[in-house]
Amino acid sequence: MQRGITLIDTVVGVALMLVVFVGISGVFRLSVDIVTNNKARAGAIALADQRMEYIRSLAYTSVGTVGGVPAATIPQSETIVLNGVTYTRRTIILFEDDPKDGLGSADTSPNHLNTDYKAVKVDVAWTSRTGTRHVDLVGRVSPPTSAGETNPCSSSCGTLVVNLVNSVSAPLAGLSVTITNAALSPTINFSTFTNASGTVTLLAAPASAAYAVSATNSGYTSDSASSQSVTNNNTTSKTLQIDLTSSMTIITDLYSSGAQIGTVPFTLSGSTYGYSALLGGSGSATTTASNLKWDNYKVSVASATGYDVAYTCQPQPVSLSANSSTTTVVYLAPHTTNSLSVKVTASSNGSLIPGASAHLFKTGYDATQATDSCGQTFFSGLTSGTYTLSVSASGHTTSTNNNLSVASSTQAQVTLN
Repeated sequence: MQRGITLIDTVVGVALMLVVFVGISGVFRLSVDIVTNNKARAGAIALADQRMEYIRSLAYTSVGTVGGVPAATIPQSETIVLNGVTYTRRTIILFEDDPKDGLGSADTSPNHLNTDYKAVKVDVAWTSRTGTRHVDLVGRVSPPTSAGETNPCSSSCGTLVVNLVNSVSAPLAGLSVTITNAALSPTINFSTFTNASGTVTLLAAPASAAYAVSATNSGYTSDSASSQSVTNNNTTSKTLQIDLTSSMTIITDLYSSGAQIGTVPFTLSGSTYGYSALLGGSGSATTTASNLKWDNYKVSVASATGYDVAYTCQPQPVSLSANSSTTTVVYLAPHTTNSLSVKVTASSNGSLIPGASAHLFKTGYDATQATDSCGQTFFSGLTSGTYTLSVSASGHTTSTNNNLSVASSTQAQVTLN
């Protein structure tokens, strides 16, 4: 007796065939990627070799880039299409000081120059399905003989050193730094990358007080400095500080009801680096500020909007570290001339205390309110003057301030033992 094929047998068979075909398709796609990338890589190597061979054919004094130091006619950046692939070829040429004959003023070469040779880097980049790929070739070009070294400066020169560090002052290696000087002839305008110590050293920099340095890299904050002065036979150092960007999401709620409100614009400002932006008010109660620098941030609302910031959860200022994101809720209350925001924390660990009782009073006014889940409460519609504020919470000693001055938007932080 022969047994027929069941529906389960059919489903299992089809599933197995799908697994086989998906595997074959994946292998085929991988093979195509490998062939394509190998072809593109071969083109990149050819372009890098071409540039290196050209540099080797030049006289020593002709080895340099347009806008660079040393200056010559080699382009810093070129876009080249080869075999249907678009490449970006970058050429970086800098003077280097060889430690073998002493560094800086300790140089023992016959002419006592710290421009011992020229370091060359050729980077060829292209975009593949998996992202940007690079081929790098590095080399050095030395003068014909040590005795033949000549001063590359037509007049006075010095050294410009740029140090690139992150938010905790640790060095950043492999990131781009741009140096410009439009006051010189020829002008200087070139970009290079920091070494393993996070440093770029520009030897034989013509003396000038008009150097500008900047660091702009994708995904990072930026920093710059202008009017940097280089003087004859001296070294000028400048430190730039950047780090990965951060973001902050602000949610605006009504203090009285907790309902979200998206029609009130607010200003987000940083305390250290000058950031200030008018955000919100577009109808959405949630606003995200991106590409922020590490800093302490504060949200404020203009009285013309008809609202005040009662308080924020988390309390202001909000500390934002590099490469991070945070969310804060801003509670808004109808604008009054005088108000008091009270934040209650524990002395043992600095944590906020929800449910604490805040008793505010003076002649003609007496009110008691509990702190919410953010450990804060808000008194509005006050008259200016001196109040008594008594704050208590279970497990803590009551704190009383008999001389609390309230005028305009006043904030008070109470720490309970």
